[in-house]
Amino acid sequence: MIDDVECLLETLPQVSVLVVDDDDVDRERIIRLLHRNAQCSQILEADSKASALRLLGRELFDFVFLDFKLDDGDGRELVPSIQQRNQSCLIVAVTGTGNERIAAEAIKLGVYEYLPKFELTEDRLRQTISDGVRVAAIQAKLRETEQLLQHRSLYDSLTDLPNRNLFLDRLDQLCALHARNQLPFAVLMIDLDRFKEVNDKLGHQAGDLVLREVGVRFSSLLRGSDTIARLGGDEFAALLLEVDSAECALSLAEKVGHTLDTPILVGEHALSIGASFGVAMCPQHGRDPAQLLSCADIAMYQAKSRLGAVALYAGENDKPWPKAGQTTQALITQLTRAIQYEELEMHYQPKVRLDSKEVLGFEALVRWNKPLQGQVNPDEFMPTLESCNLLSRFTYLTLELVLSQQQRWIGQLRKPFKVAVNISARMLEDEGFVEQVVVRLADYQVPSSLLVLELTETALVINPVKAKKVIEQLHAHGVSLSIDDFGAGFTSFTYLKSCPITEIKLDKAFAQELEPGSFNAALIQCMAVFCQTRAIDFIVEGVERKKHWPLLMQLGCYLGQGYSIAKPMPATKVLPWLQAWEPNGPQD
Repeated sequence: MIDDVECLLETLPQVSVLVVDDDDVDRERIIRLLHRNAQCSQILEADSKASALRLLGRELFDFVFLDFKLDDGDGRELVPSIQQRNQSCLIVAVTGTGNERIAAEAIKLGVYEYLPKFELTEDRLRQTISDGVRVAAIQAKLRETEQLLQHRSLYDSLTDLPNRNLFLDRLDQLCALHARNQLPFAVLMIDLDRFKEVNDKLGHQAGDLVLREVGVRFSSLLRGSDTIARLGGDEFAALLLEVDSAECALSLAEKVGHTLDTPILVGEHALSIGASFGVAMCPQHGRDPAQLLSCADIAMYQAKSRLGAVALYAGENDKPWPKAGQTTQALITQLTRAIQYEELEMHYQPKVRLDSKEVLGFEALVRWNKPLQGQVNPDEFMPTLESCNLLSRFTYLTLELVLSQQQRWIGQLRKPFKVAVNISARMLEDEGFVEQVVVRLADYQVPSSLLVLELTETALVINPVKAKKVIEQLHAHGVSLSIDDFGAGFTSFTYLKSCPITEIKLDKAFAQELEPGSFNAALIQCMAVFCQTRAIDFIVEGVERKKHWPLLMQLGCYLGQGYSIAKPMPATKVLPWLQAWEPNGPQD
């Protein structure tokens, strides 16, 4: 800190001084001595408390030489006013007597130095000013350090958002305020999706850049009365004031989530980072901090199981899905029954050429027709399947459902279509996986060229060496491989060049925020060129607006999949849809 002080002293401007004394002779003598000090650039005088207060209200002084005995009152009464107006100002007490009691009292008041008038000399005042400047610089640095430490105790050092301590303090205040005026508010627990992959693949420095950008985006949307905090790691939380309904809180949470739709740029990487939001309402879900945080946390894990969703606390009678990585025996039992009694059904979403509207194939998407509940999307049960021993049975059953349907279509269509089946990353660890796929193709008499296996980009990141080996084995048997949700992970282009990939599907987040001249547009154009040079089919997912078709084709992307073409449909509706589609194309 001494080096910092020396720097301050080198650049410190000359000092401004106020002399307060009702004795004209003494006052003029002090001023005359100060004028001999070249460091004193401004010297003003006051002969009373009243005149001193007027000057203190207009000017900021570095030093005040103050006589305690004034005609209109005790000069010591000015000390608090001086300190309140300028805490860096140094007060030098000057009196006509060298009284130790008065000196001790002056020090207690916070006076910098006590000087009897008979000791005042040019050298003594010069030394007082010189030492005072150094003391003032040290005090300023100490205040700055204290403020920084106080800030760090309440704010996250990485994102500069409120930290857990400040968040909990504000939550306590809100709960106390609610007890008095009954104003409702919402608590949001937020957990980033796929963030661990950033640290694992690109390092913690990249992770820090992502966290800072997430903090900026979240803060940009919330109101000044709201609080967004980083609790630690990839956990954030928010307090939403003046929300009179759960619908309002959920809507605001969704808007905050949409700030992550645009990928985050870290060097040459465009990272798609999602988030899961859990919402708890005061007073519906609790009135004390611990209860509200617990409810919001449970809801967040409910949302986490759907990856990138927003969930409201469901209450005791409507228990949420289990936390990620956990299973419940009840859900496993239900899934076992679903596999055993064929409650699973495949829906099919077409992939088309945007220029000619030619149908190239379909993606098979599983649905669970759960008794008494209806259709359940895979996002709601796949986390449990991934964490138990049912995954292999589930995978091979869905593959058989697709191959069985393809066998029927081969006999019905002049030109059979390729159908893509989603495969979990865990299946790549199954040593017999490739053999099982080949056996089932033979059993159902479906040419291997009509089967596409879709692996998410994150599956390649988890174990790239193993993934490449399996892809090469499948390719050798004529099975096509597609990378799904490209852009959500961190696959290098070098890796893509070395793998026999036949198709890349860009994550739907890029199409949803597509505008001419945007980053997403530039990325799509670059990917289209890369895929064209590698003879890889490039498909944009999530094409939900027909107006995006011309722009996508202008960017070099001619293959699309999304709601503007068709929603996923059961197999019974595929042939009628094909008859209606060709040659009319999409309907507005």
